[in-house]
Amino acid sequence: MGILKKLFPVMAVLVLMCGCDYDDYDSEETHETRVNAVYANDDEALYQVIYDHLSDFKYDSIKFYGYPDDDKVFDIVQRVVYEHPEFFWIDDSFLGRSYPKGYTDMELNLRGDELPIGRIKEMCDEVSEQADRIIHNIPVGASEWEKILFVHDEIVKNTWYQDGDEDDFTDTVYGCLVNGRTQSAGYAQAFQYIMERMGFECGMFSNSGHTWNYIRLDGKYYWIDLAYDDPDFGEDVYYNYTHNYFMCDDGHLSENHDLSKGDNRFVPKCDSFDKYFYIVDGSYMTEYNADRIRKVIAKHSSEEQIEIKFEDEKDYQDAIEGIRHGVGAIEFMKADIDLSELSYCWIDDWLVIKLLLGQRIEEKTSN
Repeated sequence: MGILKKLFPVMAVLVLMCGCDYDDYDSEETHETRVNAVYANDDEALYQVIYDHLSDFKYDSIKFYGYPDDDKVFDIVQRVVYEHPEFFWIDDSFLGRSYPKGYTDMELNLRGDELPIGRIKEMCDEVSEQADRIIHNIPVGASEWEKILFVHDEIVKNTWYQDGDEDDFTDTVYGCLVNGRTQSAGYAQAFQYIMERMGFECGMFSNSGHTWNYIRLDGKYYWIDLAYDDPDFGEDVYYNYTHNYFMCDDGHLSENHDLSKGDNRFVPKCDSFDKYFYIVDGSYMTEYNADRIRKVIAKHSSEEQIEIKFEDEKDYQDAIEGIRHGVGAIEFMKADIDLSELSYCWIDDWLVIKLLLGQRIEEKTSN
């Protein structure tokens, strides 16, 4: 929104120069009644007015004049709140408006049964602190791709998908980063909030009741769906996250996501597969190759889990059969992994095999 902040003062000057175009606002009485109102003659100007007020934790008595389409005001409010996760405390499902002479007076509702604004500020500070904690823990020297991956993993590993709302803030950045329980919009808000804090171009995309993210890296856009990367494999599996929707393209995501524009303002073209997790990681298998699998296992032998994704259904099934019948045991031993530490699961819909290092998980969680 930095561009909008710079443009708005210029627009204000133009208004002063062209005031004669609004004869119905020229009376002395009208001038007095709108002395604290802001001129906003188009969507972007009104967007900026709302953004500025919410940034100052003001939500009631937003006064403006000059906007030509009252029917669109609600859409502009929703856009501001949707595109800025830091405004999680606003309930954009209700909008109150009155029309004193010469201007519109707008009021919004707060989430959480009208919490005091002091408590809202405290909650915003809690979100900020959790975001900074994640950013601070990013390994020194990490590449941009690795930074994005670290944030993805920290959110997914420390968040539980909540089937129903526990409170008014469940499906928000607050529910995700502070309470650790959220739904798809909460995952997406948290990711966007942190990515933008780190200087990345990142946004959200919603269709069919589900929300996920897009992000720009090295001049290209990619999809990321944290909620889908946080499947529940069962209470006996501690690290139950995957990377099937980390930095993927349109073709992969559209298999079970609706990419039509819908109510989204921007639809990025994600046509590159070069930053996809399994491609970069070297764990994307176009064939069943025991030596390549061994190298993947060796690379991740000190970690809690290993993921291997196959392009072809037959190769995926061959790998599963190999593991079931001990064919892969020699590869694990070559990678210096104790077979007694391993447990397996497979995700048929995604052609992903997960190897879980159970003993190390138990040691880590007991400390």
